[in-house]
Amino acid sequence: MKLSPNPTRAWILLTVLISFAACAASAQDSSQSLGDIARKTRQEQSAPHHVSSKKLTDEDDGPDGGGVWRIRLCTLQPCYEFSITLPTSPKWTRVEQEPRPVLIPLAGHEDDSTRAIRVYAAQSTDMKYTADTFKRAFLQGWFARPEYFGRAARIALDEHVRIDWINGLITHFDITAGTLKYHGVSAVAGSPYGNFGFACLYREEDSAAAASICDAIVHSAQYQELQSSFIRKTYKDPNDPDPPEDEDP
Repeated sequence: MKLSPNPTRAWILLTVLISFAACAASAQDSSQSLGDIARKTRQEQSAPHHVSSKKLTDEDDGPDGGGVWRIRLCTLQPCYEFSITLPTSPKWTRVEQEPRPVLIPLAGHEDDSTRAIRVYAAQSTDMKYTADTFKRAFLQGWFARPEYFGRAARIALDEHVRIDWINGLITHFDITAGTLKYHGVSAVAGSPYGNFGFACLYREEDSAAAASICDAIVHSAQYQELQSSFIRKTYKDPNDPDPPEDEDP
């Protein structure tokens, strides 16, 4: 016997199937939405750590808020630190481009960066250097690069001094770059892991105002041995040159 279709039963079955399909689609969209939220949350949680790390690196690279500029050599423990103190007034700035010197403006020339006192830092873990040969690599080899002055310094006078409990070297030098002439003074010291130093220089016409500031900066140099595990990574110049021949007459 042939059964005839029941319209009411078919309509009910179709309604149930449509309801199940809608629920399944809703569950899939909900699951997809929860996944997106979870991924977004993880990204937001990780982002502050990255920003914080960058900020700490920037603060560690260069003078701190009190004007103390530290260089550390930390191949092993203990670490060795060489530092100078910059004047708090006038307010210095750090140049963004390499080699990133500190600029200290001179009264009456605040808007002319060429008339500012310049302070440079350098370090090397190359153990072939003594304090003297590292001084020459810094003031002559590095200063001869285009990003510095494009001309090597002429060494005028070396002073062998004690910086805290180690032997240091204070050097007076000149640089002639084109029509400009600079005078400067540097401090260099060594450690079991390498050498580090600072150089302060100014244009010849600014000698009356700048010489005493540079002398004070260089003579503020301090040397310390540190046991702390909170250390900055060691810097090694990949293009560290051999010290050039002395240009003294």
